[in-house]
Amino acid sequence: MSTHSKSSVYIGNLDERVSDRVLYDILIQAGRVVDLHIPRDKDTDKPKGFAFAEYESEEIADYAVRLFTGLVTLYNRTLKFAISGQDKPSHNTTSMVTSTHNFPHKLRSAPVPINSMENSPNSVGLLTPRISDYPPGSP
Repeated sequence: MSTHSKSSVYIGNLDERVSDRVLYDILIQAGRVVDLHIPRDKDTDKPKGFAFAEYESEEIADYAVRLFTGLVTLYNRTLKFAISGQDKPSHNTTSMVTSTHNFPHKLRSAPVPINSMENSPNSVGLLTPRISDYPPGSP
């Protein structure tokens, strides 16, 4: 994997059954994926539960994180997304926000099932239009 960390996205909370192909098919919806790597344990050869995807640009990587966060569920696990190399703020950081009164919107609630397929083992939890989603007589 190349070292363009600003265009590289960390994907966490992966079930070991998630294949490279399934993950790629989801990630490509945000933009061109240059590289995808799912690290494996040396001894067991099982996936370690996370992956790294490198996008064509930093802008696409940022978009992918915003797009997929809280939305993608595979094998009943909601995947976590972040720009690689960006650490979470520590508890000792003085710039950490301690109050929500500056936020213009209330915090987002837990993910809502997107469609009836979400609970199936191979569900990806992305927006999948159904015929019933459209009003009668629409094109």
